[in-house]
Amino acid sequence: MPKGWVTAAFVLLGVLLLASFLYHLSRLGGVEEGAGSAGKEGSSIQINPSLPSPASVKVAVEKGATITWEGLDDIRVIGYNIYRYKGDGDSGSRINAAIVSDTVYHDDEGTVFDSYAVVPVDSNGREGVASAPVAAAERPRSISSLEPVRQPEKVADHTFQEHEQQQGQAAGGMLDCTSPGMTYTGDWYLEHYSEVIGGTLMVTPYAGDYFTYTFAGESVAVVSTRHWNYGIMEVYLDGELRAEVDLFADEIRTGEKVFTASGLGPGAHTIKLLCTGRNNPSAFFTFINLEALVVQ
Repeated sequence: MPKGWVTAAFVLLGVLLLASFLYHLSRLGGVEEGAGSAGKEGSSIQINPSLPSPASVKVAVEKGATITWEGLDDIRVIGYNIYRYKGDGDSGSRINAAIVSDTVYHDDEGTVFDSYAVVPVDSNGREGVASAPVAAAERPRSISSLEPVRQPEKVADHTFQEHEQQQGQAAGGMLDCTSPGMTYTGDWYLEHYSEVIGGTLMVTPYAGDYFTYTFAGESVAVVSTRHWNYGIMEVYLDGELRAEVDLFADEIRTGEKVFTASGLGPGAHTIKLLCTGRNNPSAFFTFINLEALVVQ
């Protein structure tokens, strides 16, 4: 082989080796950059670790959640992404459709159960360091107007097998919201108040979450609390929409029968309560709740 061909072959081999090295180095850099991204949607976004997290992130809850923060004095920052966390262990989801150029953002669906992180974004679309998730500084009036006996507990996609209060069905067919067989789909919260039936109240703020219970009886009634935080609940019986119940009231009213149905006939029946995500214009939120069912 001519000497010139041998030299060219070695040069080509060197170029290929250098290209392979640079490719693997870029892959490693990409993994390191992506490791600090916030939330599910942010997992594919490269990060710029030199952009610090915003300071003084605060959340106020009233007819949604308003998130505020101090802007970064950095020419590289073109705006911010906002992440919402539904509870402990939730990896979070970005909720702003476009980069936020201001230092305030309102989440129409935000509730007292959510927390938020703010992430700076540079001119290349890379995210900086996320702030620590922050929850609302104050609970809505409903919590302060009913006296909790202990902190709420998150109940996700759960069917009660044993009674929360360790007791059977009460007289008159009353079943409180933690009775065996009651199924809650989605993210619900078990709240504890002395003023409600059985001392417990199951609440969800999330549209699409629902409750189901199968029973044998001629009639059923839904017992709920009404007040200014509660929205509109759809009631289904055996798959048929029977009613839309507006749980709003300008004063707290516990233990109300908000829906009744009779003449159901023999055999098993299934009731379903659905959070619609809608509310009376006067209501603060779209929460729905269940205190108890009355089955006879």
